[in-house]
Amino acid sequence: MTLIICVLEIVYLFLWMGSGNKLFFLVALAIFLWWIYEMRKEAKIRQEKIEQDTIQKLERIPHNRRAVSEDCLSAILLDETAETFYYLQREDVESNFKKKSYSFDEIYECAIAVNDSICCLISKGGIHGWSILQDDVEIYNEEDFKEEDTIKKLSLKIIVDDLSKPLIEFTFFEDKRGIEKDSDEYEEIWRECKKWHQKISVIIKRDNRERDKIAVNSWAHN
Repeated sequence: MTLIICVLEIVYLFLWMGSGNKLFFLVALAIFLWWIYEMRKEAKIRQEKIEQDTIQKLERIPHNRRAVSEDCLSAILLDETAETFYYLQREDVESNFKKKSYSFDEIYECAIAVNDSICCLISKGGIHGWSILQDDVEIYNEEDFKEEDTIKKLSLKIIVDDLSKPLIEFTFFEDKRGIEKDSDEYEEIWRECKKWHQKISVIIKRDNRERDKIAVNSWAHN
């Protein structure tokens, strides 16, 4: 369809330049606008197909909650029944995902990063304990970002028990042009990121509580 539109566009442009008839110019302009509409429609259809194919691949892995990156190249999954966290990546949308799985007790830290600045850090060691994300980095809270009007990146950083790649960063939003912090689009993205942070925070705190119980019981029986 787009090829036909391009041919028509060229034909009417030549007719306009050859004759000077404004009618040919208006037709060429209308065809150009039609071409833009068709290109956007095809891009939307192509993106919807990519998203559907991505979801189908992810559905093969048992999980209760998932988040997929905007480019469909990475995803994070939670299987609460099996107490397993999954991180998946791929090179392009035609490739299969490479999957890594971690039990809940292998999740050590979680933080939200706004414009690459760490905030809302939760760690097994506590805010005053050991922390990889906190090392040589100033920790902010949500109040510190109130004065920022434009957000260029929002991500979730997770430290797991993996010597080859202990830091997992899942990006919810990234755009060099940025997005207005007060926009509805950003509010929706922020809420989703916050939900994931809260979920993983509960997992970390729950594991801390279980460790404390074991320590107390061991001390009580000595």
